[in-house]
Amino acid sequence: MRLILTIFLFLITSAYAEQGYRYGHLTAQEIERVRQVEALLGGVDTKSLRETINELERSRHPYINLEVKEAMAKAYTDIVREINVEGQSKKEWLYSMVCLNMAYLQFGGDEGRPGSTTELNRLIRKKLMEYLPSDLLKQFGSMYSLE
Repeated sequence: MRLILTIFLFLITSAYAEQGYRYGHLTAQEIERVRQVEALLGGVDTKSLRETINELERSRHPYINLEVKEAMAKAYTDIVREINVEGQSKKEWLYSMVCLNMAYLQFGGDEGRPGSTTELNRLIRKKLMEYLPSDLLKQFGSMYSLE
C-alpha cells in the first residue's frame, strides 16, 4: 500500500512540476467531457472545473489523460452503485483508491498474482480496464516503468 501511495504522490508531484508549460487546448467538446466527469464524481474531486481543465491542458498528453479521467469517474460511479457506498468521507476514500489503482496500472502493475491484492482493488482494476481504451496503457506517455 505504501508503494502505491508513493507512486501516486510521484505522479501528482510530476504534474505540478510541469505547471508552467502549456501543451494543448481542449476543444468545447472535450470541455463538455470534463464537465461530465465532474458530474459523475459528485464532489469527491475537490478541484474546480477550471483547475481540472488547466491541469489537462498543461499535461503532455491531454487527450490520453482525459480518457483516463473518464474511465476513473465511470469506474468510481459503478462501484458506488454496486456496493452502495454512502457518506462523503467513504466516497472520497473510494475515489482515492480508484486513483491509486489507476497509478498502479499506469506503472505496469500486474494483478495476475494470486493473493497480491484485496477484493476491492481487484474490483477497481476490473472496472478501470472495462472503461479504459484497450490500447491506452500501451500508448506513449500513459504508462511508466520503474526499470
